[in-house]
Amino acid sequence: MMKPLSLLLLLTASLSLPEEFRQYRMVQKANHHYLSGEYHEAERLYSNLLADDPDEKLKTAIRFNLAGTLALQRKYADARRLYQSIPASAEGEKTGNLIGYNEGTCFAREALATHEPGRTSELLKQALRRYTAVLSGDPADTDARINYEIVYRMLQKHNASSSSKSGGRGENGDPAPAGSQSMKPAERILENAQLQENEVMRKIPQIHDSGTASAKNVKDW
Repeated sequence: MMKPLSLLLLLTASLSLPEEFRQYRMVQKANHHYLSGEYHEAERLYSNLLADDPDEKLKTAIRFNLAGTLALQRKYADARRLYQSIPASAEGEKTGNLIGYNEGTCFAREALATHEPGRTSELLKQALRRYTAVLSGDPADTDARINYEIVYRMLQKHNASSSSKSGGRGENGDPAPAGSQSMKPAERILENAQLQENEVMRKIPQIHDSGTASAKNVKDW
């Protein structure tokens, strides 16, 4: 279960300057391309918006959405760096949890795409750390919990494979569990399918005129 790509939508009625209105319209256009699956065009528009040096609230939204477009184009490392560039002061607890979830998803996706054993192990561990942090902030996050379990199982299979190739000993030199099997290509495909099973785009709470927030999930991938 993955929902790596949250989309931040800003709604406001207080755009008084022509430049602010232009940026707002461009954000809406970029969001439309994002939701339509036109990620390359969305990436271009978000990047242009960042170059305009918008205010901090809009900049946070743009960085977040741009990271999503990068992840959807399998540019996982670039997406992670962008998520990490969002200042903690600009996040808030809910947004921070979404960022952590998305980072975890990027790590897991990158792990599935790489065939370097040491790299795979480290990426899976990083994904588990992000999901753990999300669950610490929101123990009721079912998707993060299920993703954690899927990635944990992937790591166990990966370690079993590494153990069998090193004479039956684990990464720390410990004996491998009896009956452990390597993670075969077919198993990797199955794990990938499980991760995609409930892939949705988790939206950040929308900012309304009243200052209240609302959020809903949108199916994606």
